[in-house]
Amino acid sequence: MNPAALINDAKLLSDILNKYQNSVILCDQNTEKLCLPLLNINPETPIISIPAGETNKSAFSLNFIWNKLLEANADRNTVLINIGGGVITDLGGLAASTYNRGIKFIHIPTTLMGMIDAANGGKTGINFNGLKNYIGTFSEPEAIYIRPEFLKTLPFYQIQSGFSEMLKHGLIADKKYFEQLISLDLKVETAEFINWNSLIEKSIEIKNAIVSKDFKESDERKLLNFGHTIGHALESHFINSNLPHGHFVLAGMICETFLSHTVGNLDLAESQKIIFSIDSIFERIPLLAVDIDEIAHLALKDKKNNAHKIKCIFLDKTGKASFDNTITLKDVVESLSFYNS
Repeated sequence: MNPAALINDAKLLSDILNKYQNSVILCDQNTEKLCLPLLNINPETPIISIPAGETNKSAFSLNFIWNKLLEANADRNTVLINIGGGVITDLGGLAASTYNRGIKFIHIPTTLMGMIDAANGGKTGINFNGLKNYIGTFSEPEAIYIRPEFLKTLPFYQIQSGFSEMLKHGLIADKKYFEQLISLDLKVETAEFINWNSLIEKSIEIKNAIVSKDFKESDERKLLNFGHTIGHALESHFINSNLPHGHFVLAGMICETFLSHTVGNLDLAESQKIIFSIDSIFERIPLLAVDIDEIAHLALKDKKNNAHKIKCIFLDKTGKASFDNTITLKDVVESLSFYNS
């Protein structure tokens, strides 16, 4: 695995990027406006810019990027530099890993979610037929450069989104880290005073420790999907909403913590404490009765399922989780009803 490098010096990052003579930049319209000006990149470098948002994580966008690479005369010596959040790094990674049967690519994540999760681990992907991350590859970037300064360009809800995956890392692997996170005063007016560098490094350390043992997600890496079985079903249902990925993961973590007790072995008091901790930081997503049935059936199509059985991550206790737990459609409905109560 290629470890992520935290870079706080803007000139240093610009110097690194300008060493790649044959490169193309992929970004979205937000990062083109807010982040590219913070980097002194060679103005002759071709830029591919797409509209921002989850709805653009699609086969249409993938085809658009391939065509733009072709127009830029990109070949197997070209490096695609992906500057953006999880949509850009997932999409750019897939474009690079398939164009000319694979060209090198670099990630420069600009969101908290991208820095601590999406850009790390070698997963690429697009959404397909309304299903989250259904088409993709396992392909590692040449390098990952993280500049925490980009967090200042984000709206607060994007900080919350990334924070959700940090909570996940603590819940599945490090109780002390989880307790440290929930003790933080995460508000609009306090977010800029949090020591994000150390938290980003800790989350990357946890994720990389798991991924290094199981790159293709056949075993232990599945733990990183905690909250994502039901979370992805929720996100697929609300695919055209403006809510970012992390808010659906949070909802999924509440549902899967509930199931960790009702179906699994998590102590009731501990499950209540975890759910209360999440609720004290985030508001729940309002659901209608009709939503619950539709979301539950989307869980039947989750790409992690096996032999048409819904697979889920359970917490055994705070900081320890288990994978390949089977749940039923009824379990999903009950967890969503609990979430909506």
